[in-house]
Amino acid sequence: MLNICLLGSFEVKWQGRRLHISGRSVQSLFAYLVLNNGILHRREKLAKMLWPDSVETTARENLRHTLWRIRKAFPKNLSSVYLSTDDFTIAFEVSNKYWFDVAVLKDADTCKRADDLIEKLTVYQGELLPGFDDEWVILEREYLNFVFEHNMARLMSMLKSEKRWLDILDWAERWIAFGQRPEPAYRALMLGHMKKGEMSKVREAYARCVRSLNEIGLEPSEQTRMLYERLKMGEFN
Repeated sequence: MLNICLLGSFEVKWQGRRLHISGRSVQSLFAYLVLNNGILHRREKLAKMLWPDSVETTARENLRHTLWRIRKAFPKNLSSVYLSTDDFTIAFEVSNKYWFDVAVLKDADTCKRADDLIEKLTVYQGELLPGFDDEWVILEREYLNFVFEHNMARLMSMLKSEKRWLDILDWAERWIAFGQRPEPAYRALMLGHMKKGEMSKVREAYARCVRSLNEIGLEPSEQTRMLYERLKMGEFN
């Protein structure tokens, strides 16, 4: 099966063997087709999007060469299974089996159980296509960051209701590592450490939150400050 990873890195494998889809423009084209799978993309629009500063004829030639490099990276005849092309359009086929980390993450909203949600969120190894600054990448990256943050908040709530404090500590740290200075993750850390009787680590988690927010000129929210004060007083059951 074809395995495609775009979260935290760019990696494509076939039957466990990495395909050498190298070069920024090559990776950009492949990623765009996969992220917008099942859609017939006009060649002239793709060329203009990927090479906006080139004249049309040069951009179209760049597109042809880039598509050739993608095909070359696949084992013989395999590219035609996943890439549908004609003189006017290019598309990534959805009718054939493949695994895609972004698709797994987007499916997280359907999970009703903590363990199912954990399975989906495990695929998030960092932001979409790090280092790429194309406008379409930035927009998709922001959306996927939102999906991750939203479902991490859901997971914290589920784990809290099930009193899974060790899992809360583990996943709160993961959220902090990959998130956008998430206060809810620090609150979960504080609560998890309090439930384990580790008040020194509660104070440490709050201090980390303060430092992280201060780096961007912010202070902890009232909700975070109040929780910390309640935990210090032993008022949270």
